[in-house]
Amino acid sequence: MQLSWIQLNPNTNPHEKGFGTSTMFVNDCCNSYGLSVDPKTGKRFVDEHAGRKVKCDAIFKIMAESAGNDNYPVHICDQQAVDINNPKHTAKGLEMGSIKKFNTLEELAKAYNIPLEPFLKTISDFNGYVKNEKDPDFGKPLTKADVKGIDVSKPPFYASQSVPKILYCMGGVEINQKAQVISMKTMEPIPGLYAAGEVTGGVQGASRLGTMGMADAAVFGMIAGENI
Repeated sequence: MQLSWIQLNPNTNPHEKGFGTSTMFVNDCCNSYGLSVDPKTGKRFVDEHAGRKVKCDAIFKIMAESAGNDNYPVHICDQQAVDINNPKHTAKGLEMGSIKKFNTLEELAKAYNIPLEPFLKTISDFNGYVKNEKDPDFGKPLTKADVKGIDVSKPPFYASQSVPKILYCMGGVEINQKAQVISMKTMEPIPGLYAAGEVTGGVQGASRLGTMGMADAAVFGMIAGENI
């Protein structure tokens, strides 16, 4: 059931195979403590904390509006964000080249061909939003329970690009509450056949919540074991 329903990860790098080395950097550093800009305009285009589908749709939109369909967004943070998060995520990406490091915002803009004036205004506006703890453009939450929001002002600055890649398949075989696989012909449980996790369909709906992949597999795996 629902075999066409897939979930994409908006944080994966277009210049690497698979998820690459910059995915966690974009998610933890840039989405939480930085911003994402359309390199064609130098402006933000989405709430960086939005759900995966919302962000993927926004990325595809700015890509489609470019001539070569390769207008990948640029995700940006500063040294403060890197210091707060696991430095290994950033170090590996720098080593592999999927994350870039710059002494100034001007250098960053030049590297990604971002128009400088609107880009610097975007950074200035964003820093003002952080100070006021309110994002009037996209409604991004600018504070966390344990860490106050930080602006993008302390060099060096870091950046990476992303393009959505397949993360999870919501479709699969139908199961019941006992993890029994349901026959498409009879709509009854198939004797002795159980399933759990990503091979099943319908459990996650149209878009899986973050961290729920392992929970789904573990819960229905235990249920299947108890019923065998």
